[in-house]
Amino acid sequence: MYHKKLDHMWNKYSGRLIRGTDTMQVKGYNEKLYLFEKSTGMTGFFSHKEKELLIEYVKNGIKTPFIDRLYSLGILTRTSCLNEIIKTLEEEPDQLRLDALHIDITTACPLDCLQCYKGHTSTIEMPLNVFQSYIDEAQKLKIFQIAIGGGEPLVHSQIVDFVEYVSKTEMSATMTTSGYGLSQELLGKLIKAGLNHMQISLNSIVQLVNEKSRDGFQHAVNAIQILSSTDLSFGVNMVIRKDSLDTFFKTVEYAKKMGVKNINLLRYKPSPTEDYEDYALSGDEFYKLAEWIKQVKGIKVKVDSAYSNLLIYLNNGRVNKERSGCMAGKSFIAIHADGSFKPYSHTKGTKRLIQFMNTIQTVSL
Repeated sequence: MYHKKLDHMWNKYSGRLIRGTDTMQVKGYNEKLYLFEKSTGMTGFFSHKEKELLIEYVKNGIKTPFIDRLYSLGILTRTSCLNEIIKTLEEEPDQLRLDALHIDITTACPLDCLQCYKGHTSTIEMPLNVFQSYIDEAQKLKIFQIAIGGGEPLVHSQIVDFVEYVSKTEMSATMTTSGYGLSQELLGKLIKAGLNHMQISLNSIVQLVNEKSRDGFQHAVNAIQILSSTDLSFGVNMVIRKDSLDTFFKTVEYAKKMGVKNINLLRYKPSPTEDYEDYALSGDEFYKLAEWIKQVKGIKVKVDSAYSNLLIYLNNGRVNKERSGCMAGKSFIAIHADGSFKPYSHTKGTKRLIQFMNTIQTVSL
């Protein structure tokens, strides 16, 4: 059984079998069973013996230590609608493998980050009705997470409406932001609308170091300060580069002090304004980072799937084939503000929906 947390908090629960409310999504793919529990943000996929144990529990109430573990992880909760598991197995055809949909709702961004791979483009804003149509389709496909980004998503005048529309589904609503424009009032509106999690972009807590790659240091710090006074789950996105590597531990300690739930380490992507070789880690720096990650305690450090070599090293070469390599186009896809589809946000090429879905189906065969 594989499990992961989709970027927001989970609660521990261990108890009796309860037929609950509709906060759980279930889908089948390639003879495996995939579960997503929105109330905790946890996902799990099951095959072989573990799948049999789960089905036996749902049908006959037979508990095992494995079932107890599912509750402790938050993959199952006292409100999970367990009948959906049987319904999926008996009635529904296989769904697409996709877990998440990354939607850039605007290309507008008031900041000027040196590392930005998107470059300077004309402003395009996705209309709310277009966004809603994608959410409706994503729900049919049993997507688990809608990750809202940009540009800077907080500058979109209808950002609260975007979040609210997702919250009415069984999918979680998450957001990645520089923190620009985040106020206590706006955050309150987003939380009320149903936002599940927010990631703040910050490469280093040392301002001079952060400014070598990112703009808007004070916006990020202010956003983290505001978030730390709420119950909303939030994390930090840290792009790993030569010029910020030595402040890794200092940034981690700051994140822990501020109540950050996770640090998501992102691989440095080629930028049109920088020479890639000047900022990508060397071999020695790569191994240094890997050893440092192993030393971190008290906060969850996650590694972007695009950093597949780092993931393999950290797991001593043991990689689940369901999660090996970059998951772009397999576990998630991206939608540009103009409505075009891409396997991931930093690719230059785009496709219309029908072209993209045909590609996915071909790769999956």
